[in-house]
Amino acid sequence: MSNINSNFSQFFQHQTNQDDDNLTLSANRLIPTNDQIKDWLQSPQIKQWLTKVPMGITNNLKMEAINTIISRVSENPNKDCRVQFGSTAIGVDVLRWQLWAFYQLPYANGIKAPDCPYTLEKHLAKDTRTSEL
Repeated sequence: MSNINSNFSQFFQHQTNQDDDNLTLSANRLIPTNDQIKDWLQSPQIKQWLTKVPMGITNNLKMEAINTIISRVSENPNKDCRVQFGSTAIGVDVLRWQLWAFYQLPYANGIKAPDCPYTLEKHLAKDTRTSEL
């Protein structure tokens, strides 16, 4: 019985830590303009990352997904968004302002769900550096 109780409390401790992390992220969350979001998602760095991700869909579909995400996030910037093509999806986490992909590797059993390393925060920091020069 004590084993169950310790696992039970560990579960809630883990959940509490996640909730605390989300509260911290929410408090420090970026509030970008629609133009900043569009500029970030249409940046060469995002296009390059999407081109390299072997999702099994064409690059044109990937860019169409980005354009759809831009319009949906512009309508509601407080709600995560994803666009799905079969078993492939591209989305944005608006708490962290990070783009992600989800896909199954061809001829493999595994799935991949990488996050794009080029976040909105990095994009805005890059813009600030270039405007100071």
